[in-house]
Amino acid sequence: MKSRGKSGNEHEIIVRRRTKKGHGDEHGGAWKVAFADFTLAMMALFMVLWIIQPQMNLTNPAFGDEESNPLVDGGAGIFDGTSTSPLELDGVPVRQARNEDEPERRRVESDRAAGELPEEGSRRYASTAELQALAALMQEVAGQVDALANLEVDVVPQGLRILIKDDQQRFMFQRGSAVLNPHFARLLGVLAGVLAKVENKLIISGHTDATPYRLQSGYDNWNLSGDRALRARNVLVSAGLPGRSVLQVTAQADVMPLRPDAPEDGANRRVEILLLTDSAENLYKELFGDSYGKVRFTEKGASYSAPESDEI
Repeated sequence: MKSRGKSGNEHEIIVRRRTKKGHGDEHGGAWKVAFADFTLAMMALFMVLWIIQPQMNLTNPAFGDEESNPLVDGGAGIFDGTSTSPLELDGVPVRQARNEDEPERRRVESDRAAGELPEEGSRRYASTAELQALAALMQEVAGQVDALANLEVDVVPQGLRILIKDDQQRFMFQRGSAVLNPHFARLLGVLAGVLAKVENKLIISGHTDATPYRLQSGYDNWNLSGDRALRARNVLVSAGLPGRSVLQVTAQADVMPLRPDAPEDGANRRVEILLLTDSAENLYKELFGDSYGKVRFTEKGASYSAPESDEI
């Protein structure tokens, strides 16, 4: 459009028209597309984590809570490798439905591991012939770990005497300590495999030579021999020996030398395991058990309690 001014000049008039935008135009559907892409990416991430997850063993911390987790059918969830859900992908272990006898089986295994029950196939050795056969088996397994020079096994009236000792090249413990040599740890390990199948009870004793060992704190040969015997017991139990198989762990210091004529000889340093016969075990229980008479003192006075065998 053009207009003429007072001076006669023409001026061009430009008219601009603006369109009004609706309120909804500023909030279009683009965010929905972005949110859908984000959701799809998260689903893909979880699927990848599920597929590449390594197989989980029963030590998974979530395993113990699987039955108390109500969120996912089958326990702790499909991402911990222990779910009983029917979903299954290649490479992902799916735990089978639990057997009704599973709790009982676990209880038996727990009791056996704690020494409450003997090992499967275990037996009690009584006759001299049986003890000799057991001694030969121990010599055989000692040979498998090159420890024949470190083991002596003899049949004695009380049962089987198993003597573990130093040789000219190897000491069972570091001098003046209860630190066990790895060679002797292997020997104790193979012996534990044999003794785990034996129902006879054991007594473990530690021995030193007569060389005085004393620190300012009062730690002496008695402490040292006791610590060494206890260390041997712990290695045996860790290797599979039921804990209840051991009746006693004793410290002998240098009072029971193998060579009384040379009390300071290194041959006196040793750990002995005594496998008891039934009669020797019964004698032990009479000495340290509750099968003898006692005098009990109360506010009313003293009273004598006879052993059960006397009351019959």
